[in-house]
Amino acid sequence: MFLLWVPALFSQTTFVPFGATWHYLDDGSNQGEAWHHPAFDHNHWASGPAELGYGERDEATLVSFGPSAANKHITTYFRHVFRINNPGNVPGLRFDVIRDDGAVIYVNGQRVFGTNMPLGDLTFQTLAVTSLSGLNERIPETFVIPPDILVAGENVVAVEIHKASPANSDLSFDLRITDAIGATAPVIENCTLSLNSASPSVPISSENISAWDISSNESSLRFTVSDLESGHFEMRTNPGKPVSVFTQGQITSGLVRFVYAPGRFGAANGDVLLADPLGRREISGVVASIRNPDLLWAIEDSDNGASLLALGVDGGDRGDWILPGATNVDWEDIAAVTIGGQAFIYVGDFGDNFAARSQQAIYRVREPLVTGDFGGVVPLGDIERINIQYPEYPQGERGDGGPGIPARRDAEGMLVDPLSGDIYVFSKRELRCRIFRLSHKESYIGLQTLEYVGDMPALIRDSVGTATAVDISRDGLEVAIRNFEHIFLYRRDNLTTSLAALLTGRQVEQLPFVGSDPYPAGEPKGEAIWFSANGDAICTLGENLSRSASVPLFRYPRLPRLPPPAFSISVSDGALIAGPQPAAIFFNEGPVESWRHGFFTVAELSNPALEETLWGDNADPDQDGALNLLEYAFGSDPRRAGDGAGNIVLTAAPFADVPSFTFTYYKDLTREGISYQVELSDDVNSWVPVDDVLVASENGVETRRVFVFSAGQRERWVRLRVSRNR
Repeated sequence: MFLLWVPALFSQTTFVPFGATWHYLDDGSNQGEAWHHPAFDHNHWASGPAELGYGERDEATLVSFGPSAANKHITTYFRHVFRINNPGNVPGLRFDVIRDDGAVIYVNGQRVFGTNMPLGDLTFQTLAVTSLSGLNERIPETFVIPPDILVAGENVVAVEIHKASPANSDLSFDLRITDAIGATAPVIENCTLSLNSASPSVPISSENISAWDISSNESSLRFTVSDLESGHFEMRTNPGKPVSVFTQGQITSGLVRFVYAPGRFGAANGDVLLADPLGRREISGVVASIRNPDLLWAIEDSDNGASLLALGVDGGDRGDWILPGATNVDWEDIAAVTIGGQAFIYVGDFGDNFAARSQQAIYRVREPLVTGDFGGVVPLGDIERINIQYPEYPQGERGDGGPGIPARRDAEGMLVDPLSGDIYVFSKRELRCRIFRLSHKESYIGLQTLEYVGDMPALIRDSVGTATAVDISRDGLEVAIRNFEHIFLYRRDNLTTSLAALLTGRQVEQLPFVGSDPYPAGEPKGEAIWFSANGDAICTLGENLSRSASVPLFRYPRLPRLPPPAFSISVSDGALIAGPQPAAIFFNEGPVESWRHGFFTVAELSNPALEETLWGDNADPDQDGALNLLEYAFGSDPRRAGDGAGNIVLTAAPFADVPSFTFTYYKDLTREGISYQVELSDDVNSWVPVDDVLVASENGVETRRVFVFSAGQRERWVRLRVSRNR
């Protein structure tokens, strides 16, 4: 049996560190749209290490604000190139950006994040929302993006920094990019099968894969995958459904991908202690902050203040934030979510020990930015009270409701779906945990009736009930639920599975738990559970009924993924011939990579040392002056000098009746994955892109032409740029 080993990423990698060197443009110009795309040439810009800016006296590189201190440039542009060899092994990218005042960030031409900027279309004169100062401009803003927009090789991050006022005194910028260790699963996709039935041996590719019993290269071949432990193959057209048998046609059309299983969670670590546990003895809910790195938000149970408690991830006391106008009748859970670029904290006032309340409430609060350890008061305009009630049916702890009378029940768990903004409430004391939903609205007016979603048959009750706390991971793929004696984890393979279907199903995992013994060995009356901000752990905390002076925040770390996928592939078409036939499967391939298989062997393609001289885009193995990317573009053989020269030669010829010259080239429409651009220059230094004109089209090949110059003009240079699509 031959095994396939695909490298996986187990530790955090830094792709762009703080203090990296950036190209920048500080002339106040309008750069439009082209500047943040990968094809843009920034080599004529200035460059220097971060932090970049002015006015703070801590800059490594000073940028210009223009000729007038009272009328500074609004926008300054920054670009940096970073390299990722295999995006399929990157679970996602985490960005930590220091900005003063506002920032818009692009990756490979796509806008991925904006901070302190207004919604809608932006121009180079758009002002940031507020002027930042003090710690606000020093604390990095953190966000995570999925790996979908990354490419193998060079990737481009482009940032525009906007000022809140042309008279503002300072500007700051620095950015770090690391891989995001969390629940986002990397994938290996776009598989290509390469067969060579003429060879009697079975080669081992760089991925250490082989197949046997192959008798043809027809699409009727069937592949059976077995012994797979650390993930599964699935069809891209049907994500989340594991498959073990697929055809060559599915592979060559890029419909199969491998999805890593997320890392499991290990035993608890209680090294972090809660500060002032006797003063915070009834914590009933905790959630990781969105806006404030290394901060947690907590709430206390009934008979305590209507405040958000700011806690450091080190257990430290970071102050209380009062919610004016709010009442803590029986606060039981807390959630955090970003909606429309705005971070919100949700507080569930729906505890009801005796099932006596006819109405409950949920508070939606714009998350404050914490700059010290003294707390504060949340502005009244940042707080919305949502009045809620249960439907008449199903029955509650006191039976059914009646016309206009809700059923009554106790609840202690809540989550907010990061995709939809819908609120989910989980009952506690019923035989089976019941889920109720409130659809997202921009604002809630009047009394809201929750929608009954269904029961949770997979949850195990303890001595008190089913759910005392709930949280959902930032990517929306995992839900953690706890009671006094158990921790449960629900996972969905992709976001097309509804939360209702996930939570009312029977696929659940029970996680390690320290037990309900007294602190510090165990955790009595556990009423809080939360995912860490980057998803690398699940954490729990209980109410301190033991009056212990040593109360740990128990942290269950996400374990490294299982070893990289090890599996065997057998191949059959039902009419086998004697002897094994060689095959290799290549992952993450585009059209150019697939083209290489017709000219280079498995062994050559598996040797990275040969990229520059033999099979890479910029290699010229036949020494005919045409690089491999040009050979691909014009359909020639990269190992035969002069092959297809008629397609590669670029011609210039006068019009028959006009004393002028044109430039003609041939564009093969079957050559996917590349772009063509004619450029003109008067000095061979500065090149200007120009539009071409379609002259003729036959058999999938276009003849395209560009007017160069008229007779009598001075000399002009012309070139055709052939490049990869990014």
